[in-house]
Amino acid sequence: MPRILTPCSLILIGLLSPLATNVIAAQPPTRSGYDVAWYDEFDGNALDTSLWTPSNTSVTTNNSQQDYLPSQVSVSGGNLTILAENRPSRGRPYRSGLIKSTALQQHGRWDIRAKLPTSTGMWPAIWLLSDAPWPSQGEIDIMENRGNQPLLTSSAFHYGNNGNGQPFEHNFLVHEQTSVHDGVDQNYHTDFHTYSVEWDPEQIRFYVDDVHHWTVRDDDVDGFLTNQVGPMRLIINNAIGGNFLDNPDSSTVWPQTFEVDYVHAYERNAQPRELSFDNGGFEQNNGSLASWTKFGDSINNVSSGNEKIADGNEALKLYGQFNNQTNYSGITQGLTVLGGDELTASVKSLIASNDSLSGSDNAVFFKIDYFNTQHGLFGSDEYVGSDSITIGNAQTTNDQWLDWELNSIVPADAVEARIAVVFEQKDNAGGSIFVDDIQFAIDNDILGDFDNDGDVDADDVDFFSTLLRQPASVDPRLDLNSDGLITLADHDFHIENLALTPAGGPTLVGDLNFDGIVDVLSDASRLVNNLNRTSGVGYADGDLDADGRIDVLTDAARLLNNLGQSASASVATSAVPEPSSGLVLGWLLAMAGLSRAKRTQ
Repeated sequence: MPRILTPCSLILIGLLSPLATNVIAAQPPTRSGYDVAWYDEFDGNALDTSLWTPSNTSVTTNNSQQDYLPSQVSVSGGNLTILAENRPSRGRPYRSGLIKSTALQQHGRWDIRAKLPTSTGMWPAIWLLSDAPWPSQGEIDIMENRGNQPLLTSSAFHYGNNGNGQPFEHNFLVHEQTSVHDGVDQNYHTDFHTYSVEWDPEQIRFYVDDVHHWTVRDDDVDGFLTNQVGPMRLIINNAIGGNFLDNPDSSTVWPQTFEVDYVHAYERNAQPRELSFDNGGFEQNNGSLASWTKFGDSINNVSSGNEKIADGNEALKLYGQFNNQTNYSGITQGLTVLGGDELTASVKSLIASNDSLSGSDNAVFFKIDYFNTQHGLFGSDEYVGSDSITIGNAQTTNDQWLDWELNSIVPADAVEARIAVVFEQKDNAGGSIFVDDIQFAIDNDILGDFDNDGDVDADDVDFFSTLLRQPASVDPRLDLNSDGLITLADHDFHIENLALTPAGGPTLVGDLNFDGIVDVLSDASRLVNNLNRTSGVGYADGDLDADGRIDVLTDAARLLNNLGQSASASVATSAVPEPSSGLVLGWLLAMAGLSRAKRTQ
């Protein structure tokens, strides 16, 4: 685990070396329902062998042709690099590298940001594997790629029998994913992308750049997930040649590198997971479907782009799969709800006359689907029901952005409401629709609940920050002190009225982890980790003045003013003494010397 320095160490570093950098490693973002299990930002100069074991073997599987050597694995410049070379070793024609996590973990989430090697014969993989005889406790392939297929990655689940007197049996499911933005295929070899998996006891969900593209459920594998899958280690490697792909040939370019920016591993905690709605304008990740689940995207007919937009710079485009049968394509995203909640969903849509639905039986639906369990399967016993409106068909006005609204009451037994936009294609008929500015929220009158998710939390402060210093008329809800402007005074009023913390009181300015006390090892160090970030920041990251930047003279000073204070009298303030002015000065000097070691996301 990355080392966290003590306050005294930070003060000394700040006083003695104003140019000190990389004092505290960046930390993974918080995720509802999860705690960080372990992580590696690869900020050092060598592989951390407390977290990883490099492979040293010429014994191969799947007829691959590399010798795995520790010397092919290096860490520098904030990245792990696996080097593939056209050099014989120990009877194998090529050299490459593989690392395996020292941690065994069952269930959780793993995020790995990586840039893949290219060229024929390269087989980069990010996967989870148990220590049991394969495949008796399963294998989860988070990402695999062929070096001659830069536009496609695949995920898989392998399972079967091998041991305990049972005959060998190998079964597997596999899913390939591609992505298009503004009509251009995404190339996974030219830049870094984030490959993720969420593994629950009864299902496994796969993501690329936070877009959910596939789920394996327990019923899909005859109950194997709940009955046989055991703890697994994370493996990152680049095989060369083998059964999965073509072997290197005269077109192969040498050497090749497989680069990894970070690994974040989470485990489920005891808190209920809160699903929240995000990216309704498709602006995140430079215009993507992040936070959404794609379905029916067999020919890249579910994509984002800027061909037609209502707001911002991006919108969703949908059309049919042209598979000679009635088919359904679209996107969906869930929100945690309670029975009886009142929901409002709205959307803007446009059908262009040059690709109209006119003369067809195609239709587009805007829906709220309800489920009695999170991530439930549509059409199964987990599905409760739906409310729906039609936002596109042969009669819909063309070349005009239209506004639609859907209101619904959550059924008593529902725990998740899932917004969906669904394109129904019949008889291979043409036509498409553009969708933008989707809003989805619980109607309530909670003061400060700006994102309408039913509580007041850090997400509301982040929403607040986008309109700071604007006239109250822009959004009267944000002018909490009714002075006609959206200012820091409103921001502080909001902070004081955040949802109750586990300690039983309102959150204080600077309590970034909402544990009821402003302290050094969590709150102050978290702010330091994000110092000088200028995009994607929010209250929980340390942007306490909501100006879009985490800096010393405002954010750090505001936190330090409350250092040692608690949100409840039940929390002893003596746990972290309130600093003297000298300590505060030392902290500020220390923070002034820090900078983010890695790029801002």
